[in-house]
Amino acid sequence: MPEVILPGTYIKVFDEGLITAGRVATGNIGIVGTAARGPIKEVQLLSSMAEARALFGSAGDWNNSAADNLTLVRSLEHIFNNGGTKAYCVRVATADAAAATYQLQYTGMGSTDKIKLAANTKGSWGNQMQLSIGASVVNALITEEIEIASGGGGVNQNLNRANVDLGGVLSIKVLQSATGNTITYDIISGSVNNSLQQVNVNDTTGVLTFSSDFAPADGDIILATYEVLAANSKKVEVKYGAAFETYIIADILHLQSQIEQSSLLLEWQITGTAPAYGVFPEDTMGSELFGRGQVSTDVLHDPGNDGAAATDDDYGDGLQLLENEIINIVLLAGQDASNSGMRAKLEAHLNTTESIQRERMGLIGSSRGMPTTVNTISNEATLFSNDRLLFVGPGIFVSNDEILSGAYMAAAVAGLMASFPVQTSLTNKTLAIPALEREFNRAKLEKLVQERVLVVEKREGFRVVKGITTATNSALHQATVRRTVDYALYGTRSACNPYIGKLNNERVRSAMKATLDAFLTRMVDNEALISYELEVSATREQEIAGEAIVTMVLRPTFSIDFVKVSMYLD
Repeated sequence: MPEVILPGTYIKVFDEGLITAGRVATGNIGIVGTAARGPIKEVQLLSSMAEARALFGSAGDWNNSAADNLTLVRSLEHIFNNGGTKAYCVRVATADAAAATYQLQYTGMGSTDKIKLAANTKGSWGNQMQLSIGASVVNALITEEIEIASGGGGVNQNLNRANVDLGGVLSIKVLQSATGNTITYDIISGSVNNSLQQVNVNDTTGVLTFSSDFAPADGDIILATYEVLAANSKKVEVKYGAAFETYIIADILHLQSQIEQSSLLLEWQITGTAPAYGVFPEDTMGSELFGRGQVSTDVLHDPGNDGAAATDDDYGDGLQLLENEIINIVLLAGQDASNSGMRAKLEAHLNTTESIQRERMGLIGSSRGMPTTVNTISNEATLFSNDRLLFVGPGIFVSNDEILSGAYMAAAVAGLMASFPVQTSLTNKTLAIPALEREFNRAKLEKLVQERVLVVEKREGFRVVKGITTATNSALHQATVRRTVDYALYGTRSACNPYIGKLNNERVRSAMKATLDAFLTRMVDNEALISYELEVSATREQEIAGEAIVTMVLRPTFSIDFVKVSMYLD
């Protein structure tokens, strides 16, 4: 302790009294599926259907008999239509997924030389891109770097595109390797040789002549910005839907640099020897499509492939990417209970995330029976007994040409669940769906509920009959109880984590209890809990070991699932 020299009042502030539990997410959805475009096996956070279509493309045409319909965007539509606002999405695909390409033709290309413009993500979407190459009516703007070679001297240098008519030099700068400084030069155009000038530019040949006093040194980099006349330029246009990109190019390498720097649609692919400066791609016959297949023996425009027939292993890889995200609800887009591999991947994910303190609930739907019966759904229900899993049925009827399995109803229920606080039951809540794949009478609905199916009925709209999990344990039968307990787990960690590393004494443990009391009291005020009991303690041995024990007894609020009326008539 420092020695106190002067009299006065000395205050020490303990910050434990200022610690509160952080906000706890309740409606974050994780979803894995297939799509026509977008990054593969990367987590993308979306908050609207417009964002989903912009990133992953359209849902594509539906084929009732096909096993490789695109699933992600179609599921996201039901999620956002039913109140979901935050979805962590992973696109998965088979190894067959490919980007659509267009192979450029140019003078001097060898048999093994290929330059292809490729859609920047794999999928069939790129087959709709159009390319046109033709004359330009405006000058091409060039920015290039010329490095002064060691021992080469810096008095005379050629622009890379020599022997072209320049439309006008805008600037010449030199980046000095020794100091890192950038020098901007005064420019004189023409062929005048004036020892006082800093740099001369020959408009025809592109030769730069520096005076000896201003010559760049070895290792310096010349940064030249200039124009090439329209007569010596070309225009390249790429169109996809409403997206439009235009490039005015001085040669094919200029096109490469622009695409690599700014294109939102394309990637540059090159094999073999790169062309020289001043070489142009051949003009197209109007607008030509990417991915047209074999054009000639030397030209191949590769068609895009969605890789839509993704396997359970592909979906499992997508689930792994979601493990460490803060997610409350997870599902596999378009994958129903008929696929044993998908069932296993989803349940394994729920077990893994629970073990790493990333608890969440999963949803899976009934298969499309054509027709679906109460027996097919109830037989599938026997496959599950998990308080973290909801089994949803039946499917969704869109049209005779589009009949969706219960997997898409699960997406709609996920969106609905995400829109409510944890203590609000799904029972009797309405869903925004076009129609049911199959409607059941009261007796059949009762049977499905008894089999632990979260079943949807047509009654003044489309309503969830009972918001239940597949648990056989009656304590966690209601989905709200499981969600409430998870909410308490996340909140307790949020409240306790700031105390790790602080003193393990009565004062700090009392502050921790006060923080937890405030969090749990809010849960009581919000009617998620009826009441709770809380104790924060540590024996002397636990204090030495750095352990504090939090013991809670939670009494969740249960929903009214039905009302029993007794009438006495006199």
